[in-house]
Order: sequence, then structure tokens, then C-alpha cells
Amino acid sequence: MRVSFAGGGTDLPPFIEGLPGRVVGSAIGLRVRALVEPFDRGWVRLEVPVADESTTRRSHEPPSSELAFRLLEAALAHTGVTDGVKLRIDTDVAPGAGLGGSASTAVATLSALRWSVGEVTAEEELAREATTMEREGLSIVCGAQDAIFAACGGLLDLAFGEAGCTRIERITPEKELAAELEAGLLLVDTHVRRVSGEVLGQVDAAAALANVAELVESATEVSAALREGSLARALAGMRRTAMAKVRRAPEASALATELGDKLAGLGVEVIRACGAGGGGHVLVWAPEARHAEILRALGPATVRRPALSAPGVRIEPA
Repeated sequence: MRVSFAGGGTDLPPFIEGLPGRVVGSAIGLRVRALVEPFDRGWVRLEVPVADESTTRRSHEPPSSELAFRLLEAALAHTGVTDGVKLRIDTDVAPGAGLGGSASTAVATLSALRWSVGEVTAEEELAREATTMEREGLSIVCGAQDAIFAACGGLLDLAFGEAGCTRIERITPEKELAAELEAGLLLVDTHVRRVSGEVLGQVDAAAALANVAELVESATEVSAALREGSLARALAGMRRTAMAKVRRAPEASALATELGDKLAGLGVEVIRACGAGGGGHVLVWAPEARHAEILRALGPATVRRPALSAPGVRIEPA
């Protein structure tokens, strides 16, 4: 899965002529696993991590209309692996968490299905296929960054235009900076799950356009800071993105704003809704020395400490 530091949302229209969208972020150590196994000929079995649901159908029968299975059905159709197959999905975090889980599922599933029939697909091509499958096959409004982080892994600087992703650059910050950035990050689970496309569909077009330049500029600032070794400048760029996203969609950032009020005075330097907002996770950055106070203030909340620069998609023996 992934977390973006700055520029999130600019991988989608509206684009400003001469100003490509730009997202800086990192794949994190929360993963989706797709397991492909042979099954009885003439049958397909799907298992998903939503209340441990599963379905078995004959190969010639219509696909399931249940949302939990639609992505897997689309991947089967896309790869042509539509008979005698069992496909199980395991995930560290339930779907709708604001961390790019559906794109990670798409990438993992496509990779596993292709590998099962002896095909190997390049990482960037997997990302393009996953994004196309979500957008065209499922009519989901989604950006391209999620699939790229899932497929390629690492800490990335991405550029976007009308044609999709136009540049993928890896950032390798100094070890001390990378360690301090990672050590300060907390992901607070709101336990509200949502479909990102529905949240994005509610964003006012004029508000989105008005914030594009600021989001892109903040991503540029974070990228430069990470390359130069300036944590303070990177955090400033992250705060700039956070404020722009609140102005872009105040309701989608409501839980992050509420949490910010709760943690006021506890040394939090960045707080922002992950993904499209509207639920999922809230990203918090604070000096590690302040974490104990923050965790006490959060009480029984589920808090994750993400590992940055996680690897992308890979095949492992079952």
C-alpha cells in the first residue's frame, strides 16, 4: 500500500496546461497478498477479506455483482484465467482505508494470475493495467498513483498529465533523514471505510482546480527537501499539501480536522486525511519523543507505524 506526502489528487484531472500533476510519496509495509491455486475444472472460487466472504460459481455463469468480488472478477476476465481457479485475497488492512488498497489488490491479483500461466509483466505495465481495469472495467474514479506505488515500490516522485503518468523517479534520501521521517509517522485508523471514487466524485470542480498549483508546488518542495536532506522543509511542504486538501474538500477532511483539534499542543507538525479522505486513515507526523503523549490522547484508537520505501509487487512461493 502507499502514503503520499504531497501533491495527492493531482494525478487526476483537472490538469493545468504546462503544469503536470505531481505526487511524492512512498510504498509502505502494509501489503495485499493474492494466492492463485488450481480448482475443479468448470468452477471458479473467490475468497475476499470482507467478513471472510467467498463465492464459488460455474465458469460459464455470470460474474458476481457483489462489490467485494467485482475487482477479482475483472482481473480474471482481463487475464483470461476464467476456469478451474481459486483466488484468495489476504490484506493487512481492510479495503477503503485510504491507503490504496484496491489498487494494491488489482496489482497483486493481475501479477499472480499472469504468473500462474507463465507470464511475467513489467511493473509499470502492471500499474497501467490495474488502473485501466479499475477505471474502465469497474467505472471507479481513481488516480494512477496507487497502482504505481503498489507495483514499483519505494519512495517515488511521480508526474502526471492527461495521458497518465509521465515520469517515475526514485528518491533516495540520506539514511538519517529517511529514518527520522519514518520514525515520526503515525497512521491513525478512523475505522470508517469508504469507496474513494465516491469521495472524489463529490469534490467541487472549481475548488479542485483552484488548488492544483499549490498541491503541485508543495510536492515539488517535498521532493527537493528529501533530495537535499532537509526534514524541516519536507514537513513544511507536507503541511502545505494538508492545508490545500482541506480547502479542496473540507468535508472529506473533517475527521482529520477533528483529530487535529484533539491533538493540539502535543507537537504534531503534520496531520492530513489519507487518500481521498472521507474516512480511512489520518496521517500524523510528530517527533518520536512526543508519540507517547499522542498515543495516550488517542486512547484505544488503532495506530499503525508504517515502514517507508517498501518493495513493490513480488512473487513468492505458496
